[in-house]
Amino acid sequence: MYAVGKVCNYTGPFSNRNRDFIPLTIRCYLDSYSVSSTRYFFAINVLVLMVLICFLILPCSSRGATDAEVLIGLNIPLTGPYALQGKDQLKAYKLAQEQINARGGILGRKIRYLYADSKSNPKVSVENVKKFIAQNVDMVTGGSSSGVAIAVSRLCQKEKKLFLATLTYSNDVTGKDAHRYTFRETYNAWMAAKALATYLNEKFSGMRYFYITADYTWGWTTRDSIKKFTKTESAPDKLVPLGSSRPLYGKAIKEALKAGTDVLVLVLFGRDMIYAMQECLEIGCQNQVRQIVVPNLELHMAIGKNPPYTADVIGAVPWYWEIPYLYGFERGKRFVEDYKKRWGKMPGSGGATAYTNIMLYKWAVERTRSFDPKKIIPTLENFSFTLLKDRETIRGYDHQTLQTVYLVRGKSKCKNMWDVFEVLRSFPADFVAPTPEENPVRLEPLE
Repeated sequence: MYAVGKVCNYTGPFSNRNRDFIPLTIRCYLDSYSVSSTRYFFAINVLVLMVLICFLILPCSSRGATDAEVLIGLNIPLTGPYALQGKDQLKAYKLAQEQINARGGILGRKIRYLYADSKSNPKVSVENVKKFIAQNVDMVTGGSSSGVAIAVSRLCQKEKKLFLATLTYSNDVTGKDAHRYTFRETYNAWMAAKALATYLNEKFSGMRYFYITADYTWGWTTRDSIKKFTKTESAPDKLVPLGSSRPLYGKAIKEALKAGTDVLVLVLFGRDMIYAMQECLEIGCQNQVRQIVVPNLELHMAIGKNPPYTADVIGAVPWYWEIPYLYGFERGKRFVEDYKKRWGKMPGSGGATAYTNIMLYKWAVERTRSFDPKKIIPTLENFSFTLLKDRETIRGYDHQTLQTVYLVRGKSKCKNMWDVFEVLRSFPADFVAPTPEENPVRLEPLE
C-alpha cells in the first residue's frame, strides 16, 4: 500500500471518465493488478462501493465545516427591543467557547461561532439560519424571542439540524410547535405563571386585574397561563405590538388605571418593559394600583436607574446571579465569578442559559463520541444534570427542561447596580411543570 503523502504517478489502465472519482492511493493500488485480472475488476467494484458510502453518506451528519472545528451558529438579537439580552448571551457564549477551547475543545475540535443579528424578527432569523446551514454548522442556538424560536425550530427540523433554544418562554416552543430537533433549557410560561399565581392568589384573590400584553406567542401564552391559574380569564387585556414606541405603553397604562385596576400585569420584556415602567413612573401608577407584575423579570430590565424600574415589582426568574450564593450552587458561583472577571459585570438569566446550552452540547457530543444529531438527541432526552442551579431534567417527550422557578421582588434599596432582586421563594419542578396530559405533545420520529 502507498503511505499517506507519497507521490504516485498514476498511468495505469483505470483511466476512463470516472477515474478522478477514486482517491489517488486507491488508483495506484488498483493499477498494481493486470488489466485482465478478475481480481482487479472485483477490487474496483468493492472499492467504488466503499467510496460511495464514505463520500455520499457519512459527511452529511457527522461533521461541520472542517474536521478541526465545531461550527455553531449564534442567532442572537444585537439590535431591537431585546438587544441587551442578546448581548448578555453573546458574552456567555464567548466565555463558554474560551473555556472549552482552552481545554482542548470538543473531541479535540475547537469551537468556532458564526454570528447573526436576529433583530427579534422571525423572518430575519430564518434567513440567518439558512446561511448557517449552508455553511454546514453542527448546531444552532441563541435568541430572545419565542416567535424567533418557533420559526428557527421549524427550519431546523426540516434541515435536521440541532437547535438549542435560549431565551424563549412561550408554551408553544415545547408545546404545539415542538420539534424533535429542538430543546429548551429554560422554563416555559406555564411554569412561571403557576409559581406567580401561588403568590398572587394568597395576596390579591378576587381583585381586579388588567393585562398589557406583547402581541405574539410569548405574550399570549404567558397571559393565558396567568389568567388560568389566577382565575382572571375575564380580566381586560390590551395587546401591544413587539417593539412599540413608549407612548403606546403610556396609553395602555392610562386605560388600565381608568378601569380601576388593582393588579397590573405587564406581559412585556426587554426594552418594551422598560418603556412601560418609565410610563408608570411618570404617571404615578405605583401609587394607584396595589401591585405591578412582570411575569418574566431579567437583570438587564432592572439596571440603569436607582431605584431600579423594577422596584417593588413581582415576577419570576429561572435564574439570577445571586441565587447560587443564596442556595450554595458552587458551579453557579464559579460561572458568575468567571463572567464578572471576563466582562466586568454580572450575567443575566439569558447568559446563564446560553452558557448551559454550550456545556450541554459538549457533554452530549463527548458522551456519544459523535456530532451526529441523531445520536445526540436520544442522549439529551430524559437527561438530568446539575450545572448553574439545582437539578434539572430534560423531559424526553417534549424536550422541555424541568427545573426550579424562583419568585422575586424588585428591590427599592440596592447595595449596588447589580443588586436588583430579592428572592422571595422557590417552587420545585414537579409542582410547576405541566403534565403530559396538560401538554399533549407528539414529537416527530427521529430521522
